[in-house]
This record gives sequence, structure tokens and C-alpha cells, in this order.
Amino acid sequence: MNQVLMIASSLDHILAINLVLLVAQTNRRKTGSRRKLQKRQLYNRSERNSIIDATIHPLANLHWGFVIVDGALHALNEQEPIESFVKFLRYNAPELLKRIIREMH
Repeated sequence: MNQVLMIASSLDHILAINLVLLVAQTNRRKTGSRRKLQKRQLYNRSERNSIIDATIHPLANLHWGFVIVDGALHALNEQEPIESFVKFLRYNAPELLKRIIREMH
């Protein structure tokens, strides 16, 4: 029960950070003719990755399951499933495996 309260408290902080990022983003000016021709997304790929990191990484410190969520969200954002899976294995799988084994004991 205590862990659930910690996660809920962390979610409050993360949601507040995301709200601040969203408000800060809305004041951007659209410049350049190329941007005028294309419908500009609210956030570009790099910014979305930063938001995913800022939101999920604090939760990943609380439970290893959020490491998998982080990898899945990055894969959706990148739209390159094979490359994202390879990156996940390279950067997250060793630590994830250690944490799962540690939790089993």
C-alpha cells in the first residue's frame, strides 16, 4: 500500500511538470515557409522523447515494469520497431534483468 502511495505522489509531480511543458510549448512561433506548408505537430520527436523520459524515468526507479513501458513508448515515438527493440536490449535489458532477479530474491 505504501508503494502505491509513493507512485501516486510521483504521478502528481510528473503531471504538473507535463502541464508546465505543455503551457510553455503553446507560445512558440511558427517560422519559415516550410513549416507553414506542413501542419506542425505540437512536439517534435526529440521533444516527445524528452517528455517520455521526464515522465517515465522517475517511475522506473520505483518499479521495473515502467522500464518496459518506457521502451514501448520510445518505440511508438520512433516508429522504427526493430531499431527501438535493439536499443532497448542494448541500454535497458541488462539493468532490467538485474532488477527482476533482485526482486525475486
